Amino acid sequence: MTQLVVDPDAGLASDEDAAFALCKQVVHRHYENFSVVSLFVPKPLRPHFWAVYAFCRGVDDLGDEYPGDRLAALAAWERQLRACYGGRPTHFVFQALQRTITQFSLPIEPFLDLLEANRRDQQQQPCQTWEDLMEYCRYSANPVGRLVLALFGFTDSLRQRLSDKTCSALQVANHLQDLGRDAPQGRIYLPLRDLAACGGSESDLRAGRGSEPLRRCVQMQAERASQMFVEGAALEAMVSPRLRLQLRMYRFGGQAILRALARQEYDPMLKRPTVSGLGKVSIAVRTLFALPQA
Repeated sequence: MTQLVVDPDAGLASDEDAAFALCKQVVHRHYENFSVVSLFVPKPLRPHFWAVYAFCRGVDDLGDEYPGDRLAALAAWERQLRACYGGRPTHFVFQALQRTITQFSLPIEPFLDLLEANRRDQQQQPCQTWEDLMEYCRYSANPVGRLVLALFGFTDSLRQRLSDKTCSALQVANHLQDLGRDAPQGRIYLPLRDLAACGGSESDLRAGRGSEPLRRCVQMQAERASQMFVEGAALEAMVSPRLRLQLRMYRFGGQAILRALARQEYDPMLKRPTVSGLGKVSIAVRTLFALPQA
């Protein structure tokens, strides 16, 4: 966890430019499969992406790694958020975010939804059905896509629904990728009724044991996510060229995770399926030139 994000004593930066610069540090201090702020984002928008990302990173750090009372810490993060709407936040992340919220007229709901997702994580209630998982994604993933759209000036419901498809598919792909690490810790995002229908058990999942029933269940979720990527891809023709590249990169990245999972026969317990450095280069090239998937 980067204390720079969640330290309650981090305080205000000297000015807005300094606050955005600190948010940029947050982005570059965290490894991601694919950078949230890529070269495909127009330069004038990048500081605002840094601010939104720093907020999201802080929420995740507080919900996943904060050593104290996580619910209290998330409540403090929410108070800073609410201060962005008619108040004066006292943390550099929100000092920058307030400018972004004002400039782009961002509603508070997507930010609150992300906080709610992390509050739900503290309960560690396993998903029972695919519908449960999609409801969780509505809070944990879809708000990010809607914020990205809003930064590019798109706020209509059709584009938002298509974005939700891609964001939920990305979340499912990431859950499947991390299943071997998350399940033994009690974080289960694999629908347990689907697992039972395949002949598997929650106890085996929590023990981190691979099995044929588990592989069948994981493949079922991967195929659902794959179809959602196909449906969400329609958004790419409905946005500006620079955003189109960004969305295409997100989709290619998620699909690459699913292909990595398929290569190990849908057994995330065997090892964590990852995309190689060469694979990432391939994604960048295909993104730029709209090449078909290998």
